[in-house]
Amino acid sequence: MKRLLLLGVGSALMFTMGGVGPAQADNGPHRSTAALAGSTGNLLSTPGTRCAGCHRAHTAKAEYLLKEAQPALCYTCHAAGMGAVTDVANGVENGTGLALRGGGFNTAAIGAGLATKDMGAVDPVSGRMATLNQQIPALAVPATSTSKHQIDGLTSGTAWGNGATGSGIGKSLTLECGSCHDPHGNGNYRILRPIPVDSGYASHEIKAAVVDNPATTTVNETAAAVMSPATGIKIPDAVGKVYTTTNYWLSGDTNVPVDPTATLTGTTKVTDVQPDGYINNIANWCTTCHTRYLAASGSYKTDSGDATLMYKHRSNANYKAGAANCITCHVSHGSNAVMSGASIGMNPGDTAVAGADSRLLRVNNRGTCNMCHNV
Repeated sequence: MKRLLLLGVGSALMFTMGGVGPAQADNGPHRSTAALAGSTGNLLSTPGTRCAGCHRAHTAKAEYLLKEAQPALCYTCHAAGMGAVTDVANGVENGTGLALRGGGFNTAAIGAGLATKDMGAVDPVSGRMATLNQQIPALAVPATSTSKHQIDGLTSGTAWGNGATGSGIGKSLTLECGSCHDPHGNGNYRILRPIPVDSGYASHEIKAAVVDNPATTTVNETAAAVMSPATGIKIPDAVGKVYTTTNYWLSGDTNVPVDPTATLTGTTKVTDVQPDGYINNIANWCTTCHTRYLAASGSYKTDSGDATLMYKHRSNANYKAGAANCITCHVSHGSNAVMSGASIGMNPGDTAVAGADSRLLRVNNRGTCNMCHNV
């Protein structure tokens, strides 16, 4: 579908595209028939949820025989009071009004100004205090989104960090809903494409994060491995579909099976758990677009050789809830966080408008830093 790309970031990605009629969980009703490899039998479409829900053979109004262009086509299901469970336009679940984990494009229900945390006792050895019980509550009434992934298929936006080392702030892309999501279903988490369309993934090396050695807690610099451009990043599908949250600090998805082969990319502690397949893969997936943003432990003091992205906050950790992962700080669709004072105009491309440029962050005024750091 005409340059189908969406810049990947965010809590669990909630977007699912459906045809006319009730659209249930992703990887379900989007499939046009039961014609999988090796299958036999009746391939007649079920009226209302199959091909004709989105396509017209002779009177199409958009490319790929779509009856209308994205995102309007997607919003025939994924908007207020429509057939899909997820109202991604407004960031809530249809029928319940509960907050979607990925925020929303027009409004979002993130309690960005209500974030809290507790402090533990001072460690006598390190002098540090443990950060406990972080909470970012959901709002009962969504607020206007101050940042979002641009998905109208017409407006170009910057995929920050997209490009080769030293190539500036990023690449201009024109995106649509299907850029990241496969409308026909593919068995992956939230029907995410292994390689988003036009991401630049095939032309840049996306490296797996450098891993902390669990035995010595020292950085194993040889652990970096180049992902395959032919394969992309595959995230296992969730066993149960839970699209909502009451705490936006929780960024993993325990409904995705644990990956027993995953290496914990952090300093292992007794409280660390084997990562679910979502949190273990999502940072690599986000950086199929934001190609230079994937950063390992120690990147804050290691010159990357890139004049623009010289030193970087870690983004690859997967070893506990709230670990430093892309999705820990950002949501995927849109955020209602607001910025003021020194938080305005911090990054290239920012505008000096109060409340703007929230960068899909979960907490007002870059307060997401304080959710982990005690300063």
